[in-house]
Amino acid sequence: MKLIRDMRGGKDYDSTFGTRMTGAGPYAWLIGRRFENACARLGLNKHKTPLSTAHFVRRIRIRSSSACSADG
Repeated sequence: MKLIRDMRGGKDYDSTFGTRMTGAGPYAWLIGRRFENACARLGLNKHKTPLSTAHFVRRIRIRSSSACSADG
């Protein structure tokens, strides 16, 4: 827990938007560098694929008129 507090400015958890999933200080930097080296060694993150919404289809909900009728 001491290492976590060291990366979060003395706190166990910081809920501030934009900072809660990041760390600061030498341990956070070390973990980041290890991750970057592992990605380079394994050939990950070399190319960024552009995002596209072409494969998403909006579903339209159709309500049955017989379920809503007062005669039913």
